[in-house]
Amino acid sequence: MERQVNYSTTLVPHSIQLLFKNEKLDIMKMLCLMNALSVESNKQRKVEELLFYYSLVNFNLVYLYNGSKEKEIELTPSSNQYFRFQTKINEILLTMSHLRFIEIKGEMSNKLDELKVKLLLPGKAFFEEHCTEFFKSLFDQYIETQRTIKYSTDNIKIIKEGKY
Repeated sequence: MERQVNYSTTLVPHSIQLLFKNEKLDIMKMLCLMNALSVESNKQRKVEELLFYYSLVNFNLVYLYNGSKEKEIELTPSSNQYFRFQTKINEILLTMSHLRFIEIKGEMSNKLDELKVKLLLPGKAFFEEHCTEFFKSLFDQYIETQRTIKYSTDNIKIIKEGKY
């Protein structure tokens, strides 16, 4: 008798799946970033700016700006992560908007990068309530990165082209 294989179930354990597809962690990282950016000013931020700083810290792309060769050899990060996350960020922002953590402003005709996002008080309160040592460290990394690397079209071009 033939054995029937169910291809709809995955062979990857849930613990491993959570490492690569963890929406709650992504939301907390984005809340962490938005809280760090709001230290300077709680103004609306372009989605492209959020994507920029998120990628610099979470994908170790800071080395593109400070020329650290040992970081490049040690971690071998890739700009491709930036582009992969670019397709994922809209889902994260929609979930955050639905939870009333952020407010998204823009026109239907705007590109995703041109939409603006603002952190709301419930998002700030949720982050502060659930902030762990990991997120405090990440918060500090975001602030340091924001102070040393400015968001600009030239700096975005460096990530997109992967050149330094």
